[in-house]
Amino acid sequence: MPEYQFKAIDANGNITKGAMTAESAEALTETLAGRNLFLMESRIVEIPVPVADKPVEKAEAASVRVARPGDSVKLKEVTIFTTQLTVMVRSALPIIESLDMLTQQTKNPVFKNILEEISGSVRQGQPLSQAFGRYPKVFDEVYISLLASGEASGKLDVMLERLAEHLEFQMELKQKVRAALVYPTIVIMTAVLVVVFLILFVLPTFMEVFTQFNIALPLPTRILIFVSEQLRRWWYLILLAVGGGWWYLSEWLLDPLHIRLIHNAQIRLPILGDLVRNIVMTRILRTLGSLTESGVPIIKSLELAKNSAGNVVFGEIIDNIIRNVKEGRGIAPAFAESPFIPASVVGMINTGEKTGTLPEVVNKVADYYESETDSAIRNLFSVLEPLFILFLAFLVGGIAVSVLLPMFELARGIQ
Repeated sequence: MPEYQFKAIDANGNITKGAMTAESAEALTETLAGRNLFLMESRIVEIPVPVADKPVEKAEAASVRVARPGDSVKLKEVTIFTTQLTVMVRSALPIIESLDMLTQQTKNPVFKNILEEISGSVRQGQPLSQAFGRYPKVFDEVYISLLASGEASGKLDVMLERLAEHLEFQMELKQKVRAALVYPTIVIMTAVLVVVFLILFVLPTFMEVFTQFNIALPLPTRILIFVSEQLRRWWYLILLAVGGGWWYLSEWLLDPLHIRLIHNAQIRLPILGDLVRNIVMTRILRTLGSLTESGVPIIKSLELAKNSAGNVVFGEIIDNIIRNVKEGRGIAPAFAESPFIPASVVGMINTGEKTGTLPEVVNKVADYYESETDSAIRNLFSVLEPLFILFLAFLVGGIAVSVLLPMFELARGIQ
């Protein structure tokens, strides 16, 4: 087991140096964390290496992967990295040293390679925002804009803190959306599996009984038997048709006009439309508030907020706002033209523009929409749960009745 020399920092900013044996740098990090110490840097104490092992080391070095601009990393990992970087910069650690330490602690090899190259670029004198901007799949335009603003204003620690808050918001919002979709997905998949099992495996057993006794089958049973026979006979064609339909839908959605139709339908649906609108407005306003509060120009902030919307219809609303701002008019009038923005929200934004407190007001409105999103998710669950229970009961009950009706006829005939 190798021995590491390390430097760590506690919650009060006190630095501790020492040596410790550990299986790996990750194990050392966990051990120190158990002692309420945050690992800053570590290195293995030099140990003579047998000659036989040197070719292996060369082979490993030759297989090191080079980071690519198209590489992507999970949002959770980027959020944790940004939070840790904020703590280090707040503790007055040099940015290069902070990047090196976080690179050592990163377990994801793709992210590790990216951070190594960013650290190398910064060490060569490249601005931090430019070094991060080489990986747009990992650090989006909002991230880079806030970094650039922090570098220009000399308040990098403040901008990193806002970045961490922005990423945490994105992660929480994604989790809320995922939670809203998990229940319907599970219920639908369960219903499909139950129906397929009953039709393909249970119904044929009863069919043998019905055939032996030559029973006149009622219409629901005949329909069910027909469906069962077609599924068993043409299952491969059905799977092919489903696959073809999925491919056609994916191609159909590549057309911007079709995407707009879908997005427009989403925000107009009863109950579900409220949830979609609240989610989109939360994204727009939270991004706009973070950027304007950080000193990013209003036009650039609106363009980035549009990119974060995820809805073409609301993107058109933002385009209208950008035109208004360029012509010297305010943001509120363009919001007022949309039927999806409440008058109270327009009034608050109008007040923020007149009093020069637009960033604060936008963030407060974002808080309002975030709470409305939580309410909309609860309302959606309260409506969907009984509907899905009825849906399952109708499917399973219909199949059961179709099977039981001939059984009743059989019992009557025996009597």
